Amino acid sequence: MAYVALYRAYRPKAFSEVSGQKVIIKTLQNTLLHDKVAHAYLFSGPRGTGKTSIAKIFAKAVNCEHQPNNEPCNECSICKGIDKGDIPDVIEIDAASNNGVDEIRELRDKVKYMPSVGRYKVYIIDEVHMLTPGAFNALLKTLEEPPKHVIFILATTEVHKIPPTILSRCQRFDFKNIETNDIVDKLKHIAEKENIKISHDAIYAVAENAEGGLRDAISLLDQTISYADGEITEDDVHQVSGSVSKKALIKLLTAISNKEISNAMIILKDLLAEGKEISRIVNDLILALRDILLEKSVKVEYVKYKDLVSIFSFDKIYFYLDILNRLQQDMKWTHQKRAYVELALIKMMEHQTLHAIDYEATIMDLKNSMQEIKEQMKIQPKAVVQSSKKPLVSIKQVESILNHSDKEKKKLLQTGWEHLKDYPKNHLKMVAYLLSQAELEAVSDSMLLVYDDINLCKRILEPETKKMVLEIINSKKHLIDDYIAILKTDWLVIKEVYLDLWKKGSKKPKLPPYDLKLYVDLVDEEKKEPEIISLAKDYFGEKAIIKE
Repeated sequence: MAYVALYRAYRPKAFSEVSGQKVIIKTLQNTLLHDKVAHAYLFSGPRGTGKTSIAKIFAKAVNCEHQPNNEPCNECSICKGIDKGDIPDVIEIDAASNNGVDEIRELRDKVKYMPSVGRYKVYIIDEVHMLTPGAFNALLKTLEEPPKHVIFILATTEVHKIPPTILSRCQRFDFKNIETNDIVDKLKHIAEKENIKISHDAIYAVAENAEGGLRDAISLLDQTISYADGEITEDDVHQVSGSVSKKALIKLLTAISNKEISNAMIILKDLLAEGKEISRIVNDLILALRDILLEKSVKVEYVKYKDLVSIFSFDKIYFYLDILNRLQQDMKWTHQKRAYVELALIKMMEHQTLHAIDYEATIMDLKNSMQEIKEQMKIQPKAVVQSSKKPLVSIKQVESILNHSDKEKKKLLQTGWEHLKDYPKNHLKMVAYLLSQAELEAVSDSMLLVYDDINLCKRILEPETKKMVLEIINSKKHLIDDYIAILKTDWLVIKEVYLDLWKKGSKKPKLPPYDLKLYVDLVDEEKKEPEIISLAKDYFGEKAIIKE
């Protein structure tokens, strides 16, 4: 027996089997129950949303032997005959290939004949917008006053092309894109019936790629079955559909968030090497940002970007979407699409607007954190640190520097800060450059540095780096004995609390416990081998090392 495509095998035969379109189905069922069948209906909406399927079910129902009922029985000879195509009372016409005046005139001549078996002759005209103006004019009179035994059901995906004279003579039903959850339920039902092994994430990927079209979803599932070996995975769906995987989108968005331009370009290059279309990459980026925006705003059933929700502020998402929307428009008029995408990605990472957005986000975080800090000040909880971790910097060190700050010493150090990028001594150049990336906030016998990146904080606090930093700072005159480095977001919170305490009359404010998120793992420190051993392994191999 010849293989039957899944979308044909699982085409609904009753209203209860239709996914979505609940309002339309209820209206048509009430029409059947109360025997108020109109002479002409217009079904408009996106492809694959059930227009033709519901038209066929309705055609069966009006002719079913067990009427009045809100469903065709699918058991009587008429229902079975219509399903098989044996009863000529239901006539399907493809307007795309039968769009001339002559075809419509022929239809107009035949409508006067009585149905052969059922109560009604039902004409289902698909893609009716393809009819010529002359054909529409020929149809108009018949559509206005058809015989009592005739029903017209016009289906179209482009309702704006239908003349107003036709629209005004039909009951219009606007079909909507089918909800993702309804598509998922249908796909699960098919997978269960067909014994298809498919992961939960893969089903959602199929449903989302269909963009509201159930027929497209079932066709994609059918195609993915042929591609996959064994259980269908999310990656299989992305390979077949040409869409970008969630994993790749997370990597790209993370690189954009961290302003890692080279990494973002490598990810883009890899996606293009996999055969992904540039326009699809941009579209999927927009959809991913849309999903993140929804996950930040409302409670969603299926969370995909949990780790990214806290990273992106609303303003930053709007900024990214604005760039990508403009990019989509620009790509329509150029053959250099890749160049436009690369420029847009760089703009998403290096643009003056971002500084304002980041500043606003920091202020919002500060406001949210202030209340937490004030609560901490009231209850004075003990800081709990895991026994396996040792803090690199403590809040007491920050407090000490601020309470003993030396403005003259700070001013002296700042005069030479801009020259650190061009430090003359070769063995200290890298460390001097790293030091130049910090903001000097306060100086006493120690120095308070602030960085935007936690990794830079950790690097500057390494013992070997500390020795070189102190050598640079104290090269002409001994100014400091030590220094600490913290994150800028933490510094803004601490600064606000410190100034608040100062304004309340405390000349040497005592800062409340605060987690600076800078730790060294004691277990890793113990396991860490001397650098000379690591170098020896690289050069001579591990077997060459003699351990005593």
